[in-house]
Amino acid sequence: MKILKYEDEKYEVIVQNNVFIKDKKSGDYYKNSLDSITDEQLSYFKIYKEKVSPKFFYLFLCFTAIMFILNYIHLIKLQNEFTSSVLYGWKMWIIIVVYFIMNIVLHEMGHIYSLKYFGKKFDKVGFKLNFYVFPAFYVQLNATYMISRNEKIIVHLFGLFINYFVINTLETINQFTISSEPLTMAFMLFSSTLLWNLVPILNSDGYKILLAFLSLDEYSRFKTNHWLVLTIQIIGISLAVNSVVHWILYIVN
Repeated sequence: MKILKYEDEKYEVIVQNNVFIKDKKSGDYYKNSLDSITDEQLSYFKIYKEKVSPKFFYLFLCFTAIMFILNYIHLIKLQNEFTSSVLYGWKMWIIIVVYFIMNIVLHEMGHIYSLKYFGKKFDKVGFKLNFYVFPAFYVQLNATYMISRNEKIIVHLFGLFINYFVINTLETINQFTISSEPLTMAFMLFSSTLLWNLVPILNSDGYKILLAFLSLDEYSRFKTNHWLVLTIQIIGISLAVNSVVHWILYIVN
């Protein structure tokens, strides 16, 4: 089925695997089944024009995957060669802190500007505790409901894409020119962070990409979610409880 779209002064509607409605006045989003739209209503819809072709989409995925693979291979190589002596010294920690802050900002900007490219605006940028335990920066992207599946995947992946492109470029320059061990250590630590962000749990980018790929959504009511979403949520709750127990035992001992 082709993606369809309707918009007037009050509402914006997109029809894909489901029907998503945005109330422009309240800013709320609603989801209905395909059979909630009558044939008469469909006559007012237009074909949704995606800004990226399927060919570009798959090239983007391939290029991102290649950057990830090269990053992982280089990370393993560095872990086998590196010594712990570089972990000492205030200059190293300054470089690591600046490196992380720069990449976190670039990551969130990647989400924001990729969404803007598709003609939508983000809701807000903030800091939260996933499952009340795990700290994370985030960009609220409710407007992704109103774009195509492929465009949604690009938006959720683009933060990682920017990070991999930047850190791989910096490390290549570093290897052939500066040869800074603290910079390489920052590269290794942030690469490990990106690996965790790709794992589809704890509201990570990997989790959002997986849901977008499978055309699934997460609901606030726990029982209404798809079995896969429920499984991931249960894993997240288990990890949160396990972490809290270990922290308590560590403090007590």
